Amino acid sequence: MGRLRSLSRRVLDLATGPAKPLDVFVKEFPPLVRRLPKDLDGSVEADLRAGLSDLLQGVDRGALVRRVPSWAKVALHHLEHGDADALHAALNRGLLDVRQHAAGVHEGEPTVHLPGWDDPAIPREAFVLADSETRFAGEVVRSRVVGDRFEAVFRAGFAHIDAPGEVPELTVLTPGVRVEWTGETSGHRGGPAMWRETYDRSTWAIAVPLSRLGPEQALELEVEVRLAGRTASGRIGLVAEPEPIGPVVDTISLERGTIVVSGRGLDAAPTLESAGLTLTTVEFTRLGSSFRAVFPATADRWGRGALPLPVGDYAVVAGETTLPLAADLVGWPTDLVDGPLVGHTTDVGLRLIKPRQPDENTMYGQRDLREAYDALEVDVDPRAAMLQCYWAEVATDSQAAIHRELHRRNPRMRLYWGTVDHSVPLPEGAKRVVAGTREWYSALAASKYLVKNTEVGAYTRLRPGQVYLQTFHGQPFKRMGRPDFVRRMAPWRAQFEATDRRSAYWHVICLPYPEAAEFYREAYDWEGPAFDHGLPRTDSLLDEDAAEVRRATRRLLGIRDDQVAVLHATTWREDLSRGDNTSADPNLLDVKALSEELGDDVVVLQRSHHSVARSDQRHGSGGGVVDVTDHPEINDLVLASDLAILDYSSLRFDYAITGKPMVFFVPDLEKYEQELRGFLFPFEDSAPGPVVRDSGELAALVRDTSWVPEHADAYAAFNERFNRFHDGHAAERVVDGLLGWDA
Repeated sequence: MGRLRSLSRRVLDLATGPAKPLDVFVKEFPPLVRRLPKDLDGSVEADLRAGLSDLLQGVDRGALVRRVPSWAKVALHHLEHGDADALHAALNRGLLDVRQHAAGVHEGEPTVHLPGWDDPAIPREAFVLADSETRFAGEVVRSRVVGDRFEAVFRAGFAHIDAPGEVPELTVLTPGVRVEWTGETSGHRGGPAMWRETYDRSTWAIAVPLSRLGPEQALELEVEVRLAGRTASGRIGLVAEPEPIGPVVDTISLERGTIVVSGRGLDAAPTLESAGLTLTTVEFTRLGSSFRAVFPATADRWGRGALPLPVGDYAVVAGETTLPLAADLVGWPTDLVDGPLVGHTTDVGLRLIKPRQPDENTMYGQRDLREAYDALEVDVDPRAAMLQCYWAEVATDSQAAIHRELHRRNPRMRLYWGTVDHSVPLPEGAKRVVAGTREWYSALAASKYLVKNTEVGAYTRLRPGQVYLQTFHGQPFKRMGRPDFVRRMAPWRAQFEATDRRSAYWHVICLPYPEAAEFYREAYDWEGPAFDHGLPRTDSLLDEDAAEVRRATRRLLGIRDDQVAVLHATTWREDLSRGDNTSADPNLLDVKALSEELGDDVVVLQRSHHSVARSDQRHGSGGGVVDVTDHPEINDLVLASDLAILDYSSLRFDYAITGKPMVFFVPDLEKYEQELRGFLFPFEDSAPGPVVRDSGELAALVRDTSWVPEHADAYAAFNERFNRFHDGHAAERVVDGLLGWDA
């Protein structure tokens, strides 16, 4: 701390003369607070405590209010009072992210309701937004040329100030320009506007002669905004979009269960393409140079029946070229709604978003819904269960098996499924509730049984009588919980993530075998009950219709009876994570090159990890490769395949139940074990097959499986250790436990 303070003073002294204590504090203190959650050895916090009084020496405390960010002032309060627990609790509850917390105006000052807002011991001025948090924010919402006029809607205000019922007072400083407030909201399209309703509504319309834009077809609008005692000024760059040359899309609309695209310059029907889906037209007409293409708004992607299209970005493609959008369509995005589809145009095409109400698709709307959910007092429905997989993109895993067993026993039971949209195929008897809607929060509050395979949201409040079953999503093998978190977090943060954010919610967990409980004791301090005789996710692999599922899946994927199907499934890599449940593809194996080497007798089924799928990366199908990344049921792919090429994925535990060969392609084994995730036990102990580092060895192992017998003993021991309770009836045992919970 002393070294930092001295250096800052010297730099400021050289630049401006003797440094003012307040300037040094503003420069040094907030960055140190930001480092605390990742303070692995506690040295940053120790230095901060030791040097705080020196750093505050000579600082004008009154001036701190407007100079120091709100979150840093709250941290300062806890540090000065020596309350490490309160500081850590505030940081764990999102102290550093002002956006996620409610805001308002208190005694004329803009405030944010950070953790501790309800603690009267913390002075209210600690929550006052600093000048750095109330700088000008502005953006163009839409713009277009209409005849000889240029029209635009822009947003101007303060990204962090919420003043219910108010918007900023705006003054246009650019001479000769008048604007009119519209209050148009579009926070559901993302960006800063989705966090604060006041900023979302801070929209104005402008119309000027096109000649005003000049030869550059641009106008820089200078404005000043005032709200809650704050004033800021900034510039809004207005630009008339240039018209593209060649074939172009003029309009995109959703009409009665179809997507209609009109444009100019195409002789043949285009396609509508997303990362995982290509749609062909159901109608294509031309009139002169104009065309009209009609696409279905549903798709039967995997033999589950026609369902509405999934969320994602869709582009109009002619051949291998993405058609550009007309200038008006780019500059003037259109909101679209048709039944289960909700979306808007973008600068490249159509974006389908979560099919929710406009306020439900904003973060400020979600904040209000969560507050209402927390306050809701409701009787728990003993005949209702809510199930959800991962981040609601699929209905699979142990949740699906538990659903089928609950429905078999009581077809009248209300079985809610949280899904991201209406494209997710659901099992018989399911009631869909789109995640994040009012209906979803109501089901979350009222269902007796909550069954998930990932953590619940931090806003979750379990009511008396509710039972939360955490099934996880595979057998334990990779380092997890606190031992994993502590490698990249402060110890107190790792403990919070392992317990308060996870195991503190659990009532009971699912385990593949009793000895696995030790892993969860170490990782999550879990001492509670477990259904420890098998994971329901494996039941369908041993179901009486497994052979028919294999045949049907192979037909669906176009695999001939005489072809060998190789399932290539990989896990994600932590160093490629993007921090939002998405990850770049590790691309350690060129599956197309492998397919070419193997020839027509082999089909490679490429299954990327779901975090890679969320990043819209696909290997694509073609030749001898079928990209099955988006297939809704991994067990169908396990049954359809004849051999698997795997890495560190827990899929190998399930795959072994079938008795089919596995090859382990792990070119980054040492890095994964030592630098990335790491293992709970040696990798070789759970790899009953050839362990390969060089991709050049794979083709020979696939063509000639004479190596299988030499791994037979290891395979048998593997199944005895990890799969001895997987007999096709795990869901029955779990449901027995759930329904008998209160007995």
